[in-house]
Amino acid sequence: MVPLDMAQRSMEPANQHTLNSINRVSRTYYSKQEQAIVYSTRHPGVTLYRQANIRRESCEVITAIGKKIGFPQHTISTAQLLLHRFFMFHSVQDSGNEVVMACLFVSCKVEDTIKKLKDIMIATYYYRYPNASDWDSESKEGDEQRKRVLAYEKMVLESICFDFRIIHPYKYVIKFTKMLNASKSVARQAWNIARDSYKIGVCLEYPPHTIAAASIYLASKLLEEPLKEHIYGEPWMKVLKVRSVDLEDFSYQMLDLFSIGRSEDEKERYTSVQIALNEARSLDMEQPKAKRALLEYMRPVHVEAELERIKDGGASNPTVRYSQQSGMMTDMYPPRPLAASGVMMA
Repeated sequence: MVPLDMAQRSMEPANQHTLNSINRVSRTYYSKQEQAIVYSTRHPGVTLYRQANIRRESCEVITAIGKKIGFPQHTISTAQLLLHRFFMFHSVQDSGNEVVMACLFVSCKVEDTIKKLKDIMIATYYYRYPNASDWDSESKEGDEQRKRVLAYEKMVLESICFDFRIIHPYKYVIKFTKMLNASKSVARQAWNIARDSYKIGVCLEYPPHTIAAASIYLASKLLEEPLKEHIYGEPWMKVLKVRSVDLEDFSYQMLDLFSIGRSEDEKERYTSVQIALNEARSLDMEQPKAKRALLEYMRPVHVEAELERIKDGGASNPTVRYSQQSGMMTDMYPPRPLAASGVMMA
C-alpha cells in the first residue's frame, strides 16, 4: 500500500478534497494554486508573502554557506530545490539553520561533492557567529544538533520521494543561447537569472528547459538585445517547446525578486521592463496573425517536450511519472487557465 501523502495529514475538512488531488508520489511540478493550498495548510497564521520571504532568506543562507565550504553551483542549486520541496510538506522552525544543513548534506551526496556533516556544521556555525571562537562539534551541543540534522535529512529524502534525478537549467542556457545566436552578455545574464531563480519556487512550477528559455528571454529584455525570431525556419518558442505565457510569468516573478532591497532607480528600471512586457503583449494580441501565433505557443505541450528530452538524456524531474496509485501514465504538466486576454490567471 502506498503511504499517505504528507499533504493529506493534519488538514481542515474543507481542504480535504483539494489537497488529496496533490499526489506527491507521482508529481514533481505544482501550480501556484496548489502551492498556495499546501503552504497555507502547512503554516497556518503565516501569510504566503512571509513564507516566501523565509524560503528566500534560507536559500540565501544556503548560497553563503555553500560558497564558504566550496561547493559548486550545481550543489548549491540542488540544496535550494530540496529546501523548497521540504517546506511544501513539512512545517518546522529552522531557528538554527538545521534544515539548511540537512539540504546541503543531501545535496552534496546527490551531486557527488561529498563533505562530512561536521564540516557543514562548522561552516554554518561560523556563518551565524563570524566573530566566535573555536567551536567543538563533538560537544554535547554539537552532538544534539547532529542528531536533529540527521532527522531532517530523512525528512528531506521523503519530501523528494527518494528521487535523485535532478538536472538544472544551466546546460540548457548554454545550448539555447547558441541556438539563438545570443551574445555572451545575454548568456552570462541568463545564467545569473537561472541561478537566482532558485531563491523562489519556480523550480517547483516549471521544468528546467522552460526556466532556461525564460532566463534568456528576460536577459534579452534587461539588456535590450532582441533575440532572433526563428530557429530552423520555425518560431524559436516552438522549437524550444516553451510557451510565451510561461516565459512572461517567470519574468514577472524574477523582476519582483530583483526589486527586493534595491535602490529606487533600479526598482524603476525593473518596473519599466514589466510595463514593456505588458504593452508588448497587448499590442501583439491586437493583431489577428500574432494572436493566433501566441495562442499556438501557449498550447500545453503536455508530455511531448519532456519525453523528447528524456530520450536525449536531458530530462530533469520529469513531468511524467508512473503513478503507483493508479498504475497509469499521467500527464503532470497540465495547461494553466488563461484569462480572456490570454494572460495566465494568478
